[in-house]
Amino acid sequence: MGLGELGSKMTAMDFFGLLKKLSRPKNIWVLYGGISAEREVSLRSGKGVADALKAGGFSVELFDVRPETLGALPWSQKPDLIFLGLHGTWAEDGVIQGYLETLGIPYVGSGVLSSALCFHKGLTKTALRAVGLPTPKSFEFSGTKEFESLRSRGTFSNADFSKKFFIKPAREGSTVGIERFDPSGNPNPEALFREKLNKVFGFDQDVVVEEWIEGPELTVPVLAGKALEIVEIRPKSHYYDYASKYTAGATEYLCPAPIGAEQTGLIKEICEKTFQALKCADYGRIDVMLGKNGPMILEMNTLPGMTGTSLVPKSAVASGFSYETFCEFLVCYSFDRQSARRKKA
Repeated sequence: MGLGELGSKMTAMDFFGLLKKLSRPKNIWVLYGGISAEREVSLRSGKGVADALKAGGFSVELFDVRPETLGALPWSQKPDLIFLGLHGTWAEDGVIQGYLETLGIPYVGSGVLSSALCFHKGLTKTALRAVGLPTPKSFEFSGTKEFESLRSRGTFSNADFSKKFFIKPAREGSTVGIERFDPSGNPNPEALFREKLNKVFGFDQDVVVEEWIEGPELTVPVLAGKALEIVEIRPKSHYYDYASKYTAGATEYLCPAPIGAEQTGLIKEICEKTFQALKCADYGRIDVMLGKNGPMILEMNTLPGMTGTSLVPKSAVASGFSYETFCEFLVCYSFDRQSARRKKA
């Protein structure tokens, strides 16, 4: 079964029709927990997915894994498919995908190359620019020495300290470690910038200093290469930080996003091209800012949150799925995709 079966404007009913043609894996392992800053979210994601799949009649085992416990799993009893309910470092960066590839066990989601590429915000931007997809202007560098080199060459000039930026660790998720730089009214903006930069270096030596885009903040789940309903994110604190994401009532979510048919169509098209350009598989979630110059891709999440209140399930429900049916389609589609790949090999 190939992507050619999926039309350019899929509806939930089209997906349901395709679901009837897909094979069903019998035994599924859900791996969750991990060691990243997103561990608590992962625990909820994995539990939610496992419960949904059990309700759908699948045989499911749930494992809380860390690097030191992964080898102790009963690998001699290979599952038909693994659902990665993990997030962040060691999970979303291609490491665990590589481990499963060596064991020959299929898993839901993007492969090693795509996972590693998408987890690094700077490399993601490089790839997007290479194929002409829109992303905010940015500076990317590794460590203090490289930043000072940018300063000495004038690539990052004194004038840049008068601009607003988001300073991001290149390899973190859930807005962990992000600093907002707003020099407005500050008598020494360079000192403020360096202070915030040093905080970000505490999370990752690879840093992305990204243009601050004003406008609606959106996220677009993609399933089997096709964009689902767009979610607009309206944090009550004005900034969608970790607290806004995971504090009940701290953020308003509008789905479908009230941005008009023309913008909706354009953003979905751009996100589908992003998914394809970054060699992603099965599903993911793309974060977008809709600024005065149009939509800008921020990043690609290859293992997005799957809790009952996460953004992908919200969009799936608005697109016509139930949480349970979405999980069912995802594992069946992934299983068939990889079965076809193994036959070709």
